[in-house]
Amino acid sequence: MELRDYLNVIRARKWVIVQAVVIVALAALVASLLQAPVYEGQAKVLISEKGSGVDIFGSIGLDISSQPERGLQTQVQLMQVRPLLENTIRTLGLGITPEALARRVTVSAVGQTNIVTITATDGDPARAAAIANTLAEEFVGWSRDYKRESINAAVDEVSVRLDASRTEILELGRRIQDEGKSDELAAELAIATGSYTTLAGKLEELRISAQLETGSGRMVSPAVEAASPVEPSPARNTALGLAVGLVFGLGMAFLYEYLDNTIKSSEEIEELVGAPVLGLIPAEKYEKDERRRATILTHPGSSAAEAYRVLRNNLDFINFEHNITTLLVTSAAPAEGKSTVAANLAAGLAQAGKKVVLLASDFRKPTTEQFFGVRNLVGLSDVLTGSHTLKAALQRPREDMDLLVLTSGKMPPNPSELLGSEKMKQLLEELKGWADWVIVDTPPLLAVADGAAVARWCDGVILVTKGGGSTREAVKKAREMLDNVGARTLGAVVWGLESRAGGGGYGYGYGVAGYGGYYSYADYYNAPSDEQPARRSKAGAAKVVDAPREAYVPKKSTGRKIAEGLGRILAVVLAVLAIVLIAILVVYFLDQAMGWGIIVGLIG
Repeated sequence: MELRDYLNVIRARKWVIVQAVVIVALAALVASLLQAPVYEGQAKVLISEKGSGVDIFGSIGLDISSQPERGLQTQVQLMQVRPLLENTIRTLGLGITPEALARRVTVSAVGQTNIVTITATDGDPARAAAIANTLAEEFVGWSRDYKRESINAAVDEVSVRLDASRTEILELGRRIQDEGKSDELAAELAIATGSYTTLAGKLEELRISAQLETGSGRMVSPAVEAASPVEPSPARNTALGLAVGLVFGLGMAFLYEYLDNTIKSSEEIEELVGAPVLGLIPAEKYEKDERRRATILTHPGSSAAEAYRVLRNNLDFINFEHNITTLLVTSAAPAEGKSTVAANLAAGLAQAGKKVVLLASDFRKPTTEQFFGVRNLVGLSDVLTGSHTLKAALQRPREDMDLLVLTSGKMPPNPSELLGSEKMKQLLEELKGWADWVIVDTPPLLAVADGAAVARWCDGVILVTKGGGSTREAVKKAREMLDNVGARTLGAVVWGLESRAGGGGYGYGYGVAGYGGYYSYADYYNAPSDEQPARRSKAGAAKVVDAPREAYVPKKSTGRKIAEGLGRILAVVLAVLAIVLIAILVVYFLDQAMGWGIIVGLIG
């Protein structure tokens, strides 16, 4: 897909995107308004690389100077150990589990410094500050006690060695008394006395250090009660909701587009049909009492009428050798505008001074008479069966143009066989002797075999598709059916384009009429009995013969079904959410204005 294709998808599915953005943003706003306020308390602790104690006989305690970052992260993790959390809960009487408290506390280092921030959240600003301060104090106390324990261990070791040194001095003193003073004993006594003096001094230093030891951490900024809550933040949450809604809406739009198997561009229809697009007919708005109309006659100044004139001119360019007289106008599926295109094309050619015959071969659902106000009492079926002559069946709707209309007539028992017979071929040849153009309107190709049966007798075929409604599979199958009978496909016409589609592409997301209703003969069977075809059974009784059912009805693809289902579900969900959110907003603002306290009661 090119950038233009992505923009077309966004433009075509814009209401899905807009709905998603609005609903998610409203949901975020309502959630923010209903959310209980959350306050934050923040205490800062300075981590010292070395405590005030003295390391004796190796490293006693934590020294983070060799790996500062690792040592600082170790202190951060130590602030969140379970014993400290339990002590905090016990001191403040919180009545929650250490796990629950851990979820409400965040400990993090500040940049490249040795300062660690303890952040606690709570619905009460005083309690939030107390949690942060208490946890910081617990860590400072634990760190101090840990360092003092290290120093006290050193004191005990030095005391043992001091006692040993004292014992050695006393032993040397006895030996001097017993053996007499000698240089060797005097030297040993001097060494022992010096060691004793050193150990005694070190012991005193350690005892002083134990009293002065403050640990690895010191609270440098205690938490204070916050004046305003940090949560909720309606502005921030709404902005985030807008962003999330936009992403969600775009995702839904492109998912629907991916699952949608309708044709959406002129290039795509040309590739499937193997012929150029001869006309792009815009959608029309009909009056209340109108079902069908020849727009080129009734509304000559409209954009649709101009589109039909463009189609007529393009057809003249294709027929530059004047070897095309009989032109079949059909479609792949019902409700794709083939009869409308055929009627307007015939009228447009007649307006240009051509002799035109519009021949309706759709026996199952005749509509041609509705475009020109003619009657369908005698028509094609009557001529083919020999009950009426061609001259008697032809009707001239207007005197100001050479346009003759041959309606379909009564429903024959065997429409496909009748249209594919030699009589039909001879009829077309007879009409070609008088007319410049014979426009043949047939049933949809995939609905019944009638269209393919008569296509073999025509000089060319125009395949009508519905903008944003015709599926790739249906058009491809229709083209194959035309190729199988040796028909010559001249081009395609895209009918029913919505103005919002714009440009040269198709519209997106427009519904396609179902196939089911096309084969309903309810209207036909409700007609007067003398208009119903009858056949004598062996018993001699009149019997109505059902017309053959469809030869092939293309099924909607799984992707299209999923897309339509998702679209309907999304529309319902968004509508329900919109109603609920609007109701909640109304209640909220009324509650705030009237002071009822409903919201406070609901959220406790």
